[in-house]
Amino acid sequence: MRIVFFSIVTPYKENRGGPSGHPYHLLAARPKDTEVIIYSFNNNHLTAEEIAMVEKELKLEIHLLDFQRWIRSVLSPWLKFVRIFLKYPIYNYARITDATISEAQTLKPDALWFYGQELSKIIRQLPGYKTVFTIADCYTFHFYRRLSLNLTVGNTLEFIKVMLNYRKYYKMEQDYPCENVTFHTVGMEDKRFLNRINPNLEVRFIRHPHYEIASPAKVVKFGEPRIKLLIAGRYDLYSWQAGDELVEALCNADSKVRDIFEVTILGKGWESHYNKLLESGWKAKLISFAPDYIEEITRHDIQINPLSLGTGTKGKVLDALANGLLVIGTPYAMENIAVETGKSCIVYENANDVVAVLKDIIRDREKYESMAEAGRQAVLREHSRAKVATEFFEMFK
Repeated sequence: MRIVFFSIVTPYKENRGGPSGHPYHLLAARPKDTEVIIYSFNNNHLTAEEIAMVEKELKLEIHLLDFQRWIRSVLSPWLKFVRIFLKYPIYNYARITDATISEAQTLKPDALWFYGQELSKIIRQLPGYKTVFTIADCYTFHFYRRLSLNLTVGNTLEFIKVMLNYRKYYKMEQDYPCENVTFHTVGMEDKRFLNRINPNLEVRFIRHPHYEIASPAKVVKFGEPRIKLLIAGRYDLYSWQAGDELVEALCNADSKVRDIFEVTILGKGWESHYNKLLESGWKAKLISFAPDYIEEITRHDIQINPLSLGTGTKGKVLDALANGLLVIGTPYAMENIAVETGKSCIVYENANDVVAVLKDIIRDREKYESMAEAGRQAVLREHSRAKVATEFFEMFK
């Protein structure tokens, strides 16, 4: 089978400037008889050397595309305001040239694959082919959820920005083409929300693959004398509210908890939270960036994911589970992952519940070590690259 693949980002082994890891790992595990030719806008700005490395690793060709000149102009800082007046998100205006259309047709593909929510207009430039459109997350759903955040409701400019984007993405997704197109999401609620906007679409939910596993595999055994906690990810819009609540709860934890656990924060923007933990008596460490992310997380026993916003599936949660960490997370952190609270992970609603769980871990380590191992096995089984890629490429047949 020959597939021509159009992508907003160039696939890469990890997320680099966008969701580049997801298509990379689907391609890495594709059936041996599947040939893929990539046309990428390279919006994640991989270098020529990195692109050549990806071509070698994935055994395929990558051709670079460019946005129209007016789009590049509007993306410049001094013309960014123009985007406010556009009906659709800026990249939804992306088109390919007649030469690229002719080149793609000459390849005589059996099917087309598009990656990136905003590339729908290009689908209409290449009609008549069986097409899979990976949107991964429903962006309208993302902005719908943002409307519930204190940050949005309490800030007039933020509220206006969210409402404008909600409207743009709603119109874009309402206008998605449906003939010969199968839509692909990594979130079940994303699938449902997209079908509410556009009931005519055929939408398929397929689990997100996990990426990398440490070798040798981590032995699940909580540390002595201290159990190592990890908070992984950037402090940003997604973790702003839940992150503040978690750190406040940890700062208020009694000395028994602080004496048994230590906490590492891996990510940018957490400096003030780190200082608060130190001031409250925690043994803590802050790492802005880890050269080898998997090696770093496997030095820890438990990962806490305080997310107050999210759609789709969270890669850092999958990384932790696949590598044997016990994961404690909010419902947004754990959604669309094949684990069950109390059996293979812990889902919490209130940050104070995290402290209660930590106290219970002190009383019964083996129970939670078994839970971490169950989480690892569930993710290795249900989110394996081979399983997910097999399900995904079946859609092209």
